[in-house]
Amino acid sequence: MGCSSPTTDAATADRAITLLAISGVVAPVRDAAPVTTAIDSTQYTGTISWSPTASAFAASTVYTATIALTAKTGWTLTGVAANSFTVSGATATNAASSGTVTAVFPVTAALLSMIAIPAGSFQRDSTATNISTITTAFKMSDKEITRAQFASILGTDPTSTTYSTGTTDPVQYVNWYHAIAFCNKLSIAEGLTPVYAVTGVDFATLAYSSIPTSGNVSWNTPTVTLTNTGYRLPTEMEWMWAAMGAPSDSQDGGTDTTGYAKGFAGSTSSSVVGVTNYAWNSGNSDSKTHPVGTKTANELGLYDMSGNVVELCWDWYAAFPTGTLTDYQGATSSTTGTRVVHGGSWNDSIYAVADRSGFMPYNQSNVKGFRVVRR
Repeated sequence: MGCSSPTTDAATADRAITLLAISGVVAPVRDAAPVTTAIDSTQYTGTISWSPTASAFAASTVYTATIALTAKTGWTLTGVAANSFTVSGATATNAASSGTVTAVFPVTAALLSMIAIPAGSFQRDSTATNISTITTAFKMSDKEITRAQFASILGTDPTSTTYSTGTTDPVQYVNWYHAIAFCNKLSIAEGLTPVYAVTGVDFATLAYSSIPTSGNVSWNTPTVTLTNTGYRLPTEMEWMWAAMGAPSDSQDGGTDTTGYAKGFAGSTSSSVVGVTNYAWNSGNSDSKTHPVGTKTANELGLYDMSGNVVELCWDWYAAFPTGTLTDYQGATSSTTGTRVVHGGSWNDSIYAVADRSGFMPYNQSNVKGFRVVRR
């Protein structure tokens, strides 16, 4: 009389998952859309959710992907060791025998590239005793704010496309109010403390359409806290110092006496020979802006300081006081009601480092944009 062999539990038991490197989760890249498509491998399926949620990844942000895995027939999560799953480019964790995997990615790239500007002293005009001193180093965006960057923060690109070649051109048709709103909203997006406060305005929820396009008393008189970590417009003295290249002879107690006379940012003299290598102006622009950073930078690595668009500064437009000025933030008001601009535009022939002009803070123009600074 024969007998059959007994079946063993081992012959029918599910096997612990061995495919521990999870594929299909793409590391966050600034401005890219998060990958949320389902994971489907030979041993499991899975879903992906992101925190914080976004239709496109923001700059300077840490993102976490939560991956929920479900074992396929013949496989089990039981027996999978803690923290054994991996996700390319992330620090991944999981509890033992769990299909919930948390993947924390490094901070996404910053929206802006910032250049360190040292402290120093310089002669600001042809009068030898008119000296400006900047006592605290700061950082300045190496390029003018582009159409794409402005739209990523404010949700709108106001640029006149007739006078622009594309979204990597500097944003234009912005006013001074738009510029300080951009600074604050970018600061909030990057977890920095905003520099500006405007009575009655919540910059976290502020929409582009709510920014004034006519004179506004509250927006004309924001409270400013320069010690905060956020972005802001440069003061006129900061802009001039950066444009002249922060000459090394004035960074250790000396005073630069010639930079103010430069014919353009990047020049070594008052001559304008070679300006088209450094600036988009009326001679080479074809009556429109061009992508930022495509001309030669000045000594500090700052692009387009003398061309593409003129740049808004913090200061009210007024005559300078005479003598030594330390960390000068401009006049408290302007008889013309205008804010300072520096640099040159696609519509200008030449715009020397010391040349200055003014625009009403609500004015929008196809020759005007900005760059930002921060501590």
